[in-house]
Amino acid sequence: MDIDELISKSLSIFDKYYALKNVNCSKVLVAKVNRKEVGFAELKRRKNIGAIFYLGVLPGYRGKGIGKDMVRRAEEYFKAKGLSLVVASTRSWNIAAVRMFSSLGYKIIKKEKVQKYIIELLDATEDDLILCKELGHSSCDEIKRK
Repeated sequence: MDIDELISKSLSIFDKYYALKNVNCSKVLVAKVNRKEVGFAELKRRKNIGAIFYLGVLPGYRGKGIGKDMVRRAEEYFKAKGLSLVVASTRSWNIAAVRMFSSLGYKIIKKEKVQKYIIELLDATEDDLILCKELGHSSCDEIKRK
């Protein structure tokens, strides 16, 4: 399965449009189960910040820890690049995503409290929550509006 098909089968019509639009300018990690591609993480970076732009898992494989594993892999990738913060975004009604990121130590920040460049990095026009995790010497306070 190619990455376009994996994205299309993992995300809603709305989300797949944006994920596909940016896939060629992002770092993409792929999760496999028994050599079958079942999930992906689309990553971006700016200065000392890594962004999990999109995260998707095929419907039949959700709830099995694959999303958590992808987030951990993304964090390791960003650490290896010397980045000190990781951000992601979601909608407050996406309880599964909020719980997953929270369980991995991410701080939840309302979008209106975050600097504009973070919202632009994540293309978070529809999302209302920004998730942030400190990997190094930086603080999630750095992305908040002054």
